[in-house]
Amino acid sequence: MMRVLVVCTANVCRSPMGAALLRHHCAELGIDVQVTSAGTQRHDLPVDPVAVAVMAEQGLDISAHHPRPLDMAVLDADGADLVIVMTRDHLRTVATSAPGLFRRSFTAKELAGRLTVLEGFDLDWLNEGRTSRDLMGDDPSDDIADPYGQSLRLHRECATEIDGVMRLVAKKFAGYEPPSAPTAVPFDPIS
Repeated sequence: MMRVLVVCTANVCRSPMGAALLRHHCAELGIDVQVTSAGTQRHDLPVDPVAVAVMAEQGLDISAHHPRPLDMAVLDADGADLVIVMTRDHLRTVATSAPGLFRRSFTAKELAGRLTVLEGFDLDWLNEGRTSRDLMGDDPSDDIADPYGQSLRLHRECATEIDGVMRLVAKKFAGYEPPSAPTAVPFDPIS
């Protein structure tokens, strides 16, 4: 079973929507997947009610979601084969949290761009020619903007953008068999 962790800032809007959408698309394709979510910063906020409404429009219920901060306990417990983040800042936070995480972590847009030219899902190929140095700077074109506190229209636009990525990821998971044990990769935050 593939294990995916979806990450945003507070785990109240983008990552809960992304996790729900990926679960939904995988279920439609009969793909056994475990999808969880977390936030890079701890905030005492409930799930975003506008995000709940937008997901309800698609028949998905995230109203019972409880935000949780990303920490080593989450990373260890979830044991993600793939980490999908919403921004480069999130990627830097995740990639520097534990050895080997950079290799399994991608911004949603980076992942979508790499998957569009790949037949299936192959983590080694996805990392080909990729270095953490390439993603150190900020690039708004690689980020999915946070609609928290914004209009219903912006939430819908964000959900549509995330949905496109999650549909593609689910399609690429079809037929994928993750390795039985994670491959240990030496941690080098610079390369």
